[in-house]
Amino acid sequence: MPDFMINEDLQNLIPFYKELDKPELDLILQTGRFLTFEKNEIISGGKTSCQGFISVKSGEISAGMISEDGREAELFTLSAGDFCIFSASCLFLPKTFHVQMTAAKESKVFIIPSATVEKLRSMNIHVELFAYKIMTKRFSYVMAATEELLFVSVEKRLLKILLSQADDKEGLPFSVFITQETLAKKLGTAREVVSRILSAFRKKGIIETKRGQIIVKDPGRLKNLLENQDQSD
Repeated sequence: MPDFMINEDLQNLIPFYKELDKPELDLILQTGRFLTFEKNEIISGGKTSCQGFISVKSGEISAGMISEDGREAELFTLSAGDFCIFSASCLFLPKTFHVQMTAAKESKVFIIPSATVEKLRSMNIHVELFAYKIMTKRFSYVMAATEELLFVSVEKRLLKILLSQADDKEGLPFSVFITQETLAKKLGTAREVVSRILSAFRKKGIIETKRGQIIVKDPGRLKNLLENQDQSD
């Protein structure tokens, strides 16, 4: 039996663990595997778009879609304790639907292979019900992200990201440690667009930019910009 059975608490990694009988659990223990991915390494996508169920033990996973011209739009992120089945989309969704899972930082995940998932679905109704429940939940994130991409300006979405990192002490300067390339991916736009917006903020004295860092010098004015965006919608 795999060594990880001794070292890992699978109850925390498999949401439907308590619904499994011994043969089903043995199947997971025999076929499941722990893998570590470096930052920016693709976990599931393209030729590996049907890996199986993914449970995040540590790190952070970005789930996104990539256009034909190479632009990426982040749909949602997964952190330690989260579970996703979009990485087994071939079992539930049309072949034309692909979500790429990428390690946003070094991440360790537990993967239940798609072939095992298919067997578990036929053996245990609880696994089938869980799959559709989590799929519905993730789809709500996808729909919300799609709505933002279609109907909310890039500038407004950028303002939201920056202000979400604000210090609890309102009005104090704060730093956001993120690259413009990463921001562009989160916003589903080109890096040049992000650079142009940040440049405008910088000229107004609202922010200062360094490599991999955005210093918000005047959070109040940044908040006013967002409020003005809300009023103009």
